[in-house]
Amino acid sequence: MTSRDLTRRRAAYLTLAVLSPLMLLVLWIAATSMGWIRSVLLPGPLAVLSTLQEMALQGYSGVGLLTHVGASLMRVGIAFVAGSLLGIAVGMLRGRVAAVDAVWLVPAELVRPIPPLGLIPLFILWFGIGETSKILLILVAVFLIMMINAQAGAAGCAQDVLRAAHTLGASRLQVFRHVVLPSALPQIMTGLRVALGTALSILVASELLGGDRGLGFIVLDASNFFRTTHVFAGIAIIGLIGLVSDRALAAAGKKLVHWEGRH
Repeated sequence: MTSRDLTRRRAAYLTLAVLSPLMLLVLWIAATSMGWIRSVLLPGPLAVLSTLQEMALQGYSGVGLLTHVGASLMRVGIAFVAGSLLGIAVGMLRGRVAAVDAVWLVPAELVRPIPPLGLIPLFILWFGIGETSKILLILVAVFLIMMINAQAGAAGCAQDVLRAAHTLGASRLQVFRHVVLPSALPQIMTGLRVALGTALSILVASELLGGDRGLGFIVLDASNFFRTTHVFAGIAIIGLIGLVSDRALAAAGKKLVHWEGRH
């Protein structure tokens, strides 16, 4: 492929990436301005933007917007980092050590299908309604996603490459670090992006566990009082955080897994 063809493909990709949200925005404006959908169900984008500006200046429920954002980012950040590290470690071991896989097989598969909302009553009983239960609820979901992805990546390492490394005298640690881990990185990076999106989606559920700060609290509290513009404003902030963080992970993946030719 010539450099001109590559430039054209990139330009087409960027054009579609810009046009698709613009088309959705136009459809949103048309649906609200022409009365297709009642404003209590779907407020217009200008109304949501006005609410965002109001929240930026006055906060929500007596708490500044940055405080709400910071509380949510703290919960998601701690849970995402801890859950990812634990999930990658356990998943890599499951992918290469049969005994470890056997130990984790039944517990992991029993818990994995359970939706996070189903765990809330247990987490309240075990950990109360403080920060611990909120963080652990997100951590469990992230851990399970990363464990499965890391396991698949580690198990998919080519046997001929492993044999070649052993033949050349590489130790188990060297094989794990220089052969198994690079082989698993594409799956791990994909898992990180999926896990981060899941963590943000579970954020709202986790903030059902009490408290008066966080983006999930804004969405839930506003929905109780039919403040639809505030609900959409909270969702918009969560979505923006998700978009920025996903693009950051995608860029990191492109650097770390450059041989995969990721976008």
